[in-house]
Amino acid sequence: MPLMQNPLARLLVLLDYDGTVTAHECNDLVLQNLTGDAWRELEAALHAGLIGHAECFSRQVALVSVPREQYIAQTVSAAELAPGFSDFLRALCTAGARTAIVSAGFREAIEAVWRRNDLPPVQVFASMLEGERPTYRLVLDPALGDCPICGPGACKGALARSLRRPGDVLAVFGDARSDLCMAREADQVFARGKLVALCEREGLPYHALSDYRDALTELRSELTPRLPEKALT
Repeated sequence: MPLMQNPLARLLVLLDYDGTVTAHECNDLVLQNLTGDAWRELEAALHAGLIGHAECFSRQVALVSVPREQYIAQTVSAAELAPGFSDFLRALCTAGARTAIVSAGFREAIEAVWRRNDLPPVQVFASMLEGERPTYRLVLDPALGDCPICGPGACKGALARSLRRPGDVLAVFGDARSDLCMAREADQVFARGKLVALCEREGLPYHALSDYRDALTELRSELTPRLPEKALT
């Protein structure tokens, strides 16, 4: 009798980084430290629907005036992994699941956090911080697509569609408005923060994300084939 494939091998897992992989919003903490309350006006404009998430973060980055190395170092230092994430990621990689980070955050900061925590490698679709103070510029990953809500070259949903292969089960993890288009493409959504209310508003089924070990259990339960009733008697 052939060995049964690990059910997690069917997964394509797309993870937001800031506030999802990390226990809290690192960018917000660093922006508060480096710019005072100046970043909050842009955040308010985002939540009012006046600007998109990519424009918001890009303009917030432009407020920062410290040297680049200091900015990146503070972003790395502020990053604390969410509960259970290391175990979760190792289980996915061992099972052969395809896993990627999809983020507007800084690629070099994410990669530094991965090295610091000795995490298994994954694909990273993230932004680059270009230039030097006072003319920092945020360059989004070119794999992101266009969207009337997210803006040009800023939509995670378009990336989800491009990565998905026939037979994939797509699991999306996110916490913010910028993750909503990606969540719309998913078979399984794990949400925290603002994404919870957005999923509820749109009637999107979701699992509340707190500990990644619980998320792993839920994924295994959803993906493990059920034995026919006759096999159980």
